[in-house]
Amino acid sequence: MDLDSPPTILHNMDELTRAPDLWFEDCGLIIQAEKTIFRVSRDFLALQSPVFRDMLSLPPPKTADMMLGCPFVFLPDPAQDVTVFLKALIFHDFFEPYPASTTLDVLIGVLRLSHKYEVHSLRKRALVHISATHPTSLEEYDAWAQQPQPAWLSEAMDRDEALIPILARQLSMAWILPIAFYRDCKQMSERSMLESSQSLDDKTLVVTACRTLEGTAVSQMLEFLWPNDDEEAEGCRNPVGCMVARIRMRRKAERRRQRFPITAPRLPLEIWEPKDWDAVLACGSCLASMKAGYETARKEFWDALPDIFDLPSWDELEKLKAEALN
Repeated sequence: MDLDSPPTILHNMDELTRAPDLWFEDCGLIIQAEKTIFRVSRDFLALQSPVFRDMLSLPPPKTADMMLGCPFVFLPDPAQDVTVFLKALIFHDFFEPYPASTTLDVLIGVLRLSHKYEVHSLRKRALVHISATHPTSLEEYDAWAQQPQPAWLSEAMDRDEALIPILARQLSMAWILPIAFYRDCKQMSERSMLESSQSLDDKTLVVTACRTLEGTAVSQMLEFLWPNDDEEAEGCRNPVGCMVARIRMRRKAERRRQRFPITAPRLPLEIWEPKDWDAVLACGSCLASMKAGYETARKEFWDALPDIFDLPSWDELEKLKAEALN
């Protein structure tokens, strides 16, 4: 039996490896993925997955594959993915809900196969893990940026900087794409973008967005530092001194836009840091005006972020997220 491909010639038993912890002698279904075999409960698997339930409910043909006297199923999935998927189904503490820690290989395997085989509760658990690192509101982003990031996210960037966006496209997780693409623009070089395994459309999208983020978007974010030529700040006690303070901080921020081979570029959400306010030598009125302008610019940028990557609005993305997590 095979879910996705033509019948497979079984390997010689001597070439196969029984999966540690996933070979139960009292169970009656044998699964093969690559050269690894698993012996699990047919009824349990059918109960968890409607895809397996439908497949296993079919009367076996006379030529059905058997192994060691048990029905045999070949899965065209990586053995590593099948291993973590089955362990997540069978062992309650193997893949615990967020904020418990997990690993990249476990998360990917569970995401892929819970999506493919429609194990909705397991898919939801995996989606919560990955969604927690891809905020969909500015408030969530600010809170997330102050927290230590999970090790699996760093591992994903080290292994393949485009891995998360690719998974999002494959597994219908559009709501994580704005932050995933934004992260790529911060951390990927032009060469790695061009050599990534993303589609040509996504490569073009990210390269184009990077130009916007490093150029126009950063300039708009820093507009609060320019003195207003049309009107003086209401209540300003030192117009000349405050203008000098604004220009000084603008020059400091502009120098951060310089790109160096070993440093990530400063994009709109990083170009200005909270500690920078301590160095603004302006009067209280001007400082309040600048802070208000900065917060407005941040909100406007955040609202525009999905469109920069040719994605639906945050409202639409949050609806998709809510539907997937409910």
